[in-house]
Amino acid sequence: MEKVTVERYRQEFPVTKNHIYLDHAGIAPISLRVKDALDTFLAESAEGAAFHYPHWTQRIVETRTACARLVNGEVDEIAFIKSTSHGLSIVSEGMDWKSGDNVLFSERDFPSNIYPWINLKSKGVEARAVPSRGGRIQIEDMERLMDARTRLIAVSSVQFSNGFRIDLKRLGALCRSKGVLLCVDAIQSLGIIPMDVRELNIDFLAADAHKWLLGPEGIGIFYCRKELAQNVRPPLLGWKSVQNEFDFDHPVLQLKNDAQRFEEGTLNLMGIFGLGAAIELLQEAGIANIETRVLDLGDQIIEEAGKRGLAVMTPAQRDQRGGNITIAGSFDPSVVRDALRVRGIMVNVRGGGLRLSPHFYNTAEEINATFQNIDRLYPQ
Repeated sequence: MEKVTVERYRQEFPVTKNHIYLDHAGIAPISLRVKDALDTFLAESAEGAAFHYPHWTQRIVETRTACARLVNGEVDEIAFIKSTSHGLSIVSEGMDWKSGDNVLFSERDFPSNIYPWINLKSKGVEARAVPSRGGRIQIEDMERLMDARTRLIAVSSVQFSNGFRIDLKRLGALCRSKGVLLCVDAIQSLGIIPMDVRELNIDFLAADAHKWLLGPEGIGIFYCRKELAQNVRPPLLGWKSVQNEFDFDHPVLQLKNDAQRFEEGTLNLMGIFGLGAAIELLQEAGIANIETRVLDLGDQIIEEAGKRGLAVMTPAQRDQRGGNITIAGSFDPSVVRDALRVRGIMVNVRGGGLRLSPHFYNTAEEINATFQNIDRLYPQ
């Protein structure tokens, strides 16, 4: 991205005035346009409440459409969820498992993509952990663990601890050839890496808004391939789960046929409108442009770490990593993290190292300043 474009978008993020924010793999700051969307909803709620519902309903449709466009799905394949864990649990609890089935997951994944699968033991389903080799998940190991009773593979598009990006296209092709479903936790990539559920043969996808999507917490996107929706029973049921949702006086338990069957009750309107504004900003900047920018900043982090003899736990190859870079040295990463935060620099600790995760509005100067502060704290 051109410098002038980055500077324009930096104006959208007040956090840049006083801080260097490099923890988008954790909790990201929101932009002014997201804040404006939230403020507008609060004002409308105070001034007119339900008088605004026709307008709010249209905004819901617009945001759902933007979510579908973001992953190249269809509008009726998108449901709003409260978290990535929520979306993954819809799949784990809603599928028609049979005793003796098995599911594969990564042993080093974030717990949200582990607990729902090992919890299936009570249903007689075996959860098989795919080993991590040097911080990477090998598709060959997945194929080796698959058999005739493998129903699903659950995987993160990008690992939270070291930024390793799995080859979803290759994995999706393998799953489709074996008749195995693919469920993707996309929270560490959606917003900075183009996502095409059709091209990648993804059956289910979940991602919260508060990381790379630059949206508010408590709202997320769940994608369910339309051919599968009727085969997944919602683990939660409510008035919005059914086809006649507004016929309150004559309740009939006839579930919706699409992904909206998973929206059991009143929607998080404020979160949805904030998510819509966040996606608008990202699509305006261009996801492909954002990916290039984030990978360039990652290259710089890797280079600066190398100059200092620090270990880089993240793959150097651009097609094998996302936006988070984890480094390690002779220092305690938790001590460095805390000291940097005192200096107004937000980073985090994951996988035994210091994790830096810049977004597209961050700058090379901010990366340099971060390493200069590390030098002052712990000279190499």
